[in-house]
Amino acid sequence: VVGATLTRGPFPLEKHIEGIKYPRPHHATGDSSSEVMEACRRAAIKKHKGSNVIYGGAGNKILAAALGEVASSIQHKVGGAWDLCAPQAILKGMGGKMTDLFGEEIAIYSDDVPPRCNERGYVATSPGSEDLFHEALVAAILAQPEVQKYKFNVE
Repeated sequence: VVGATLTRGPFPLEKHIEGIKYPRPHHATGDSSSEVMEACRRAAIKKHKGSNVIYGGAGNKILAAALGEVASSIQHKVGGAWDLCAPQAILKGMGGKMTDLFGEEIAIYSDDVPPRCNERGYVATSPGSEDLFHEALVAAILAQPEVQKYKFNVE
């Protein structure tokens, strides 16, 4: 719409339901219904409570973490380095942390990029959330059988 302000932000997973509160911390994901993402959502909420909110695009989700709008952002696949490089730099510059879904450094930038590295996704946590929050979230995600199966398939 011409002249409309640019808006961005969370959309509760249970779309268009009036009167429901979405407690913090918020965990941003996309709307993927894959079993690995369902497992990641469950793990995040079980470990750190809160609610899942939907943000479109990897960069948008990572920026939400950098700005403290969400405590974490989780995605199981990315298109390529261009989806992560600038948002990761902003997140890191603001004090946040980001690894792949399995807790390893993002390997998508190196010359010897491993096969299927874009399928390793990412976990991003907001500035001030402490490394222990990030590590505990990754551990909770890795404890899910669906994530173990997914990891086996992408390595």
